[in-house]
Amino acid sequence: MSEFLSFQPDAAASAREGELRAFLLRFIGLTLLSGVTIGMNKVLATLLGLHLHVSNFQLAAISSAETLAMALGTIPAGYILSRGNPKHLYAGVSLSLALAFCVLPWLPGWQWVALLMFLVGLCISLRIVAMSTVFLVRLPELGQGKAGWYKGTLILGMQFLGPLCGNYLIAQLGLKAGFLISALMFAILAVLGWQVLPDNTAPRKQEGQALLPGAASLRELLRLPVVRVTYLFEILASFTASSVGVFSILLAIRVLHWPAYHSVWLMAVQGLSCVLVLLFLGRFVLASRHREQLYGGAQLAIMAALLILGLWPNSIAYLAASVLLGLGLGVNNLVNTDNIARAPVDKARVSAHLTLFGMVGGTAGALAAGRLADLTGLRNVFLIWLAPWLAAWLVFHGSRWLRRAPPAAIPSLTPTAESAP
Repeated sequence: MSEFLSFQPDAAASAREGELRAFLLRFIGLTLLSGVTIGMNKVLATLLGLHLHVSNFQLAAISSAETLAMALGTIPAGYILSRGNPKHLYAGVSLSLALAFCVLPWLPGWQWVALLMFLVGLCISLRIVAMSTVFLVRLPELGQGKAGWYKGTLILGMQFLGPLCGNYLIAQLGLKAGFLISALMFAILAVLGWQVLPDNTAPRKQEGQALLPGAASLRELLRLPVVRVTYLFEILASFTASSVGVFSILLAIRVLHWPAYHSVWLMAVQGLSCVLVLLFLGRFVLASRHREQLYGGAQLAIMAALLILGLWPNSIAYLAASVLLGLGLGVNNLVNTDNIARAPVDKARVSAHLTLFGMVGGTAGALAAGRLADLTGLRNVFLIWLAPWLAAWLVFHGSRWLRRAPPAAIPSLTPTAESAP
């Protein structure tokens, strides 16, 4: 009898582990396909703009319309999701996106394309909030070691596999067929989301855990040096990544004179470099005793990439810049995320702020880059972007190294094994 009773907990634990493993595999598969669709659509929208013979600013407006809508829709999406069914909302929004992409290639002017991309962004914000909320709810059960998997997989789809797929489809089937296939993928995502996502986002109670939210209001958060530094470098990273993402295809076509079907490789190389850092180098970076030097070095790598893009217009240099930019952005995000994870702050509030600031920074970066490209030339934009990076780096790292002392907010945040993804 005792053997039977001891067998029951083992069986329950095994069943629980099997359920978590199955959920993680299905969820990561859904995330990857979602990222592929988003990345593919970025290429489709950019090439549609070129097909309509738009200016640099008009192209930036088309690209940033989606990001702006995502920023505006983030907080309302959280409100809607807290009162709705994630499964129903995700499926309904995905079907709406399928219809939108059936219409996009037949629109007559760039203004209509930008307007519809704005509506697309509102829908995508609801999808992103639904998926990120579900993942955060299950993360305590999955373990902090899996914390980087969602973002890493999403970036893998958005910045590597998605652009390659979009580029291949256009080269083989044409622009309009590419949009129709994208619409089909959204319909498939509606079905998969219905199977993977739960009926609600209520967090599961963990026994023996006290709720310690820490600093929550924006004023309280900004009093903490670690929060100020994280916000600053994450906004700069989003600003830079969006600018390079929008114009990397133009750089390849207009500056390097690559064929259109090869131009996506600058974006793909950057995305793959960033994903490799997020998925495989978390423990190496975060547990290193040289962690702060790696952090500062990553930001120097970003600045070096911008310098190369502005001064050395050749294929090898631009590919090297894409690698440097991806690695730098990846390490920058790892350290920022880990610092916030171990800081005495309300994690939900900080996550919402970072998401919103990232989207606003991405929108502002793309629009500003488009306007500056029209006024000063495309390559000069990246030299201009060096100024805020250099100023922030000198204020944070330069002053610390001159004092030969660690930053005020970081010493108490000693690395732990749990913090490494």
